[in-house]
Amino acid sequence: MPKLILFLFVITTTINNIVLAEPVHDTRVIIVGSGAAGIAAASKLLQNGFNDVKIIEAENRIGGRLWAVKIGQWVHGEEDNVSFELAWPLGLLEHFNYSHVFTTRFFNSSGEQLLPEVLSDVTYFYFNLTENSDVNDIAKAESYGDFIIEKMEEYFKRLPEVTDDMKKSILYLFNLVQGSSDGSDDWTKLSPKMPRDYPKKYPNPAEELPVLNNTILNSKVVKINYDSSDTPVEITTEEGKKYLADHIIVTPSLGVLKADYEKLFNPPLPDKKINAIQNLEMGHVAKIYLYYEDPWWHDEIFVKFILWSDEERKQMEADPAKRWLLGYYTAVEVEHKPKVLCLWMTGPYVTEMEQVSEEEFNNKTLHFVNQFFGKSYNLTQPSIIKRSMWNTNDNFRGTYSYRSITSDLKNAQNKDLAEPIMKNDKPVVLFAGEATDEHFSTVHGAIHSGWREADRLIKLYKI
Repeated sequence: MPKLILFLFVITTTINNIVLAEPVHDTRVIIVGSGAAGIAAASKLLQNGFNDVKIIEAENRIGGRLWAVKIGQWVHGEEDNVSFELAWPLGLLEHFNYSHVFTTRFFNSSGEQLLPEVLSDVTYFYFNLTENSDVNDIAKAESYGDFIIEKMEEYFKRLPEVTDDMKKSILYLFNLVQGSSDGSDDWTKLSPKMPRDYPKKYPNPAEELPVLNNTILNSKVVKINYDSSDTPVEITTEEGKKYLADHIIVTPSLGVLKADYEKLFNPPLPDKKINAIQNLEMGHVAKIYLYYEDPWWHDEIFVKFILWSDEERKQMEADPAKRWLLGYYTAVEVEHKPKVLCLWMTGPYVTEMEQVSEEEFNNKTLHFVNQFFGKSYNLTQPSIIKRSMWNTNDNFRGTYSYRSITSDLKNAQNKDLAEPIMKNDKPVVLFAGEATDEHFSTVHGAIHSGWREADRLIKLYKI
């Protein structure tokens, strides 16, 4: 787990005294979006002699879907993770301590702990199921969720102490857990053919350069006109400003493309790209951080899973004021942040949660914590509660992409989304972002996609 960090500081700061390359040409490049993909693309272009590179960003900050707050943030994974490799040399991270033993407990809505040893074994089985299964057997299922359900039902037969109602609660829980990993609202929508790990490693993680001076904030692109075959691409922003470029790299999220592609591009995008935009999926995940001056869990390092009963779920589904709480599925103590509790939420409930007023959100979240943990712990009150708000922000419209069974049926490919639009044998509109990469849904996928498109232009102009 790393120290508090806005990760993109790493790729917007000069590293190891690297010097900007001498300009080799006056090619104009505009990058839409200053997330991981946009900054990675700009950094590599500047390093390789492109002296006219601008990033146009709709938000009032850089970072895209990476945004640190003062009470916690971390990088997921260390091995073969370009995010980790960029930040580690600067002393901004700490190694995850695998010697720590996490306490895994299950709580129902009455605040009772349920079968800790048995349910810990169930959890171990679930998290290792993919690794211990043949990829071809997984691919034969109608969906990834159907594969998991079938295997879990077989496993439950060995556990007579797990009641039928508990089985439903466990499957509901693991559905939400899977959603936090893949971004899906329901695991029965997930493609059984999508990769579950990302072994590829990208070289030269420390060769990125500063781009802040070339970034225009608070400027939303509303039109990309690439109609003419002999003039530059014209970019129009919401305030009416126009920019000309020889090449544009489009990096907004898949959620933004889904909502805006028809009005954003002139002429319309190719059918293959539209198919990818329409049928790749954008998921919904949220993190809620609670900061306690006096933590009620003390020195315990834990993962606490939530088991909603089938009956209670039906009651809450019928109550719009409470329904969003069903998205909560776990509480995790953040390592090296001993005063921070992280609640995870997934599924369609995330958007509903974001639409609740701050006061109502805080009150119901505290009630939720008390309901599930109040019997087992002497609870204290948090002084800060922060929630992510990606899904209702028009500049993001979700957290990260995933492949669904519809993606497979419609043959929607990430590589089709990545394919540039060519004019006179030159790529004039290029696409980057995690959804365009084989490592979709990850930060390192976003970074690689930005490097990929920068390399495309570097190769084009290589003397």
